[in-house]
Amino acid sequence: MKESRKPAATPPLPPSDSRRPLRVHRAVLAAFGVALIAGVLIAISTVRVPQGSVASAGGRLLDPGWHLERPLARLTVIPTSGRLDGIDVDRRTEEGAAVRIRLSFGYELSLPELAAQADALGSSGLRGTASRLAGTALDPMPLAALLPADFAAGVSTSAPLPRPAFEAITRTLRGAGIGPVNLVARIGAPSSFSAAETLPRPEPTGLRLLLLGLDGADWSTIDPLLRAGRLPNLARLIADGASGPLRSYDPMISPLLWTTMVTGVGPDVHGVADFQAIDPASGRRVPITSRFRRVKALWNILSDSGKTNAFVAWWASYPAEKVDGYQVSNLLVFETLRPRPPGAAVPAGITYPPEYFDQLLPSMRTAADLSYDEITPVLHIGRDEFEQGVREVLKPRSTDEEAENRSLAQRPVPLAISILAGSKNYAAVSSDLAARRLDLTAVYFEGIDMMGHRFQHCMPPRLAICPEEDFRKYRDAVTGFYVKQDDLIGRILRAAGPGTTVMVVSDHGFKTGTDRPADVLPFTTQQPVEWHREHGIFILSGPGARRARLAPRATLFDIAPTLLYLLGLPASEEMPGRVLMEAIDPAFASAHPARTIPSYEHIGAARETVVASGPGVRQAEEELLANLRALGYIGGPGGGAHATEPESGTGGPAGAAVSASTAAPPQAPPAAPGPPGGAGADTQVFYHRNLATYFLKGRDYARAAEQLRLANERQRLPKNYQLLSEAYLGLGRPDQALDALEEGLRTLEAMDPESVLWIVQIALSGKDGRRTALDAMRRWSERTAKRPGLDDAITGLIREDAGDREGAATLYRKALDADPARVVAAQHLFALLPQEARHGLEPTLRRALARDPRIDEYHNLLGVLLAGTGRAPEALVELHRAEELDPGNPRFLANLAGVSAQLGRWDEAAAAYERACAASPSAGLYMKMGSVYRRLNQPERALAAFQRARDLGDDGSGPFLGMALAKTEMNRVPEAIDLVRQGLDRHPEDAALRSLYDDLVRKSRSPG
Repeated sequence: MKESRKPAATPPLPPSDSRRPLRVHRAVLAAFGVALIAGVLIAISTVRVPQGSVASAGGRLLDPGWHLERPLARLTVIPTSGRLDGIDVDRRTEEGAAVRIRLSFGYELSLPELAAQADALGSSGLRGTASRLAGTALDPMPLAALLPADFAAGVSTSAPLPRPAFEAITRTLRGAGIGPVNLVARIGAPSSFSAAETLPRPEPTGLRLLLLGLDGADWSTIDPLLRAGRLPNLARLIADGASGPLRSYDPMISPLLWTTMVTGVGPDVHGVADFQAIDPASGRRVPITSRFRRVKALWNILSDSGKTNAFVAWWASYPAEKVDGYQVSNLLVFETLRPRPPGAAVPAGITYPPEYFDQLLPSMRTAADLSYDEITPVLHIGRDEFEQGVREVLKPRSTDEEAENRSLAQRPVPLAISILAGSKNYAAVSSDLAARRLDLTAVYFEGIDMMGHRFQHCMPPRLAICPEEDFRKYRDAVTGFYVKQDDLIGRILRAAGPGTTVMVVSDHGFKTGTDRPADVLPFTTQQPVEWHREHGIFILSGPGARRARLAPRATLFDIAPTLLYLLGLPASEEMPGRVLMEAIDPAFASAHPARTIPSYEHIGAARETVVASGPGVRQAEEELLANLRALGYIGGPGGGAHATEPESGTGGPAGAAVSASTAAPPQAPPAAPGPPGGAGADTQVFYHRNLATYFLKGRDYARAAEQLRLANERQRLPKNYQLLSEAYLGLGRPDQALDALEEGLRTLEAMDPESVLWIVQIALSGKDGRRTALDAMRRWSERTAKRPGLDDAITGLIREDAGDREGAATLYRKALDADPARVVAAQHLFALLPQEARHGLEPTLRRALARDPRIDEYHNLLGVLLAGTGRAPEALVELHRAEELDPGNPRFLANLAGVSAQLGRWDEAAAAYERACAASPSAGLYMKMGSVYRRLNQPERALAAFQRARDLGDDGSGPFLGMALAKTEMNRVPEAIDLVRQGLDRHPEDAALRSLYDDLVRKSRSPG
């Protein structure tokens, strides 16, 4: 039998190489799957908020950049600035009639305040949120009080929303982080708003207008020439019309100001905020163009309305736009200074229609056509020097075009020849167009301003900065050119013919005599705007004009509404100015009531410009920039070298002056300019700093801070930080104000050491202030020691904070002896001195003002000082000057009102108190305003003022006494008695209330 054998057990196999990859592959696949899922989750959870926007997601606001949110979260992206039109709030009257309030406004978002609206923004968007907030603001107000008087009669037009409702909406939106810009608010039946979106029909007025713009023209130069009989054409216009000063605004820079006159809005809205910009196509710097303008100008509005018009050489008018008439851009003169080479191409965009350029050429004259006899009344030079100057102007363009232009423009004789030749050409163009009898012909002349910036320091009396030889040759340059300008005006008037209504305006004045800066040439980059005065000139003459001398109330914002009115068109409610009715003939005004419409922006044709390109245009642009550089308006070579910026004399927020535009390095251009007030990378540092200055003057601190952030992104400069500190102080953020000044000192060697004085003052007003102030004083001691008297002022602040008033006063005097313009030291010393000792400060204040007449605080202090020593008329002059320099300052206005009341000028006192209360409401100001209205026998207004004082927290006896007296004067004695009783309940021992009560009770019981 055979033995059976079982197969041997197979031992376990070791892991084979063929099976190991399978497990690895599974692991890899699992990891890949996890990674894929994670990647998908991240992809659907990662959101990007573009620059210039914010977003609402999950009840939170997201800043620009990448963020991780829950998957597929809803994201609402909102631009941080833009425009909202047609925001409606609907209501019904008690009778059931439908009422609509419609809002339109630009906006700037403020993120800290906006955070509370994140949920609403996510669900309703910005439009819905704005509508809800506006409704909330209106809820406490009775609807009947908001309706226009003719609403019940079924009138089909809307009306402006009453001021209290307008202000309530503004406050509510701004408090929620939606800062309205040029808010327009109207109320009416829903059907009334469709009619408002059509073009207004012009009312026939029978007027034909001529507008003459004279950059820098000033009454202080004109008046002596008028008395001497040297300006016969202006004299006739003045005699046959209304004339007076025209208030400018800061910064007093031509492109901003002249664009305001033809748009009716400020630079924050119209968008033209500098002399130059970066060309998006080439990256080179060019004069700011019409493409930067965000709104319609008069030539667009008039063309839409069927009114023929012509505009010549207006700022930022290149490239020319298609209009119902003619447009000659501000580059024409630079195309006609030299003879044109045979066969030279006609540059595009210089005129509209384009063929008008060829029609003009035969009448254009080059510098070669200017005679020696024409220049000698302006410059006292020999024939050889004149002929050399002409040769320099006519010299063929070199390969280094910009360097040649810069050198040419900085030599006075060639510059004067160029100005005179160019002015003659613009007069020839304007005469041709005026003779065509269009509805409006307008021309801008820059010659007076240019001559002022090159020669004003050599006017009699001679300043030390004008050499004797220059004084001999150029002493009559400015006045001689005024006479030439008057001749050119006469030529245009003759072409326009009789029956033309003529308006003459200037954007600012120019300092003369002892008001001139003694140590700053008017043509250097050391702030040429320091030579500008706040008031230019205004003349309205001929049919429709009143014969009158006007009070100084007209502003640049009033020009566009007034021109539209004279041509039978309504002003836009987006224009903050008014029709200058005080300049209008009463009979004309009676026959033609002023009208308004909500806006011109969304009616009529879209704006069109002539396509511009070619080397000819580039050469003209470079010559314009060279002239601006020679006159100190811009600095540095065109290739992009930085301009040096002078240090501020005060170094702190309140004293930081804004310079005119200077050079900055080119930036990478975007595809298109940004929104109003916040253009993209084709803007330079001064575009944004100019806007910041405008906002600071209007106390719009949030928008100022944003513009200064954009300015610092382009180029960090000392004044950016000084102004940023001022903006943060205005916002009630002293810590950020300190940080701004500290950062400026750390990063910029040129930062004015006077900033340390402001750091110490701000620090001492805060928590643990003395320690912070002493630390700053120690850290920056090397910088402050270089400035005479600065350490005395700093130590004075610390001594005063410690209670050593006498020691502080001694140090302030030493600081002011070293520098009388040290405003902080003067303010503190003034406050420390008893009233009878303040007169000792007068010489210091006057010495500083002789050096710099624009120190607004010194005019205010001097006014208060003079009023306290019985010199009220002199005080009034100083306080008016302070208010001119800072029109909305509530302290200045309150002081002005008080001195006006002291002199018995009750109307002026009331007006000043009204403005002071609007700028900074307080119970004390309203009490004083109520007393003034009682003096004016206006008990209704007095009553409203006393009620407002009570509402603002004055719980003393004064408001009850004032309200009762006002009620008595309104013959409402029972109500007056009731108010006195309320007052006595709170103040039973008040003798004045008790006496009034007894008098009123007797009066109520007396017969009759």
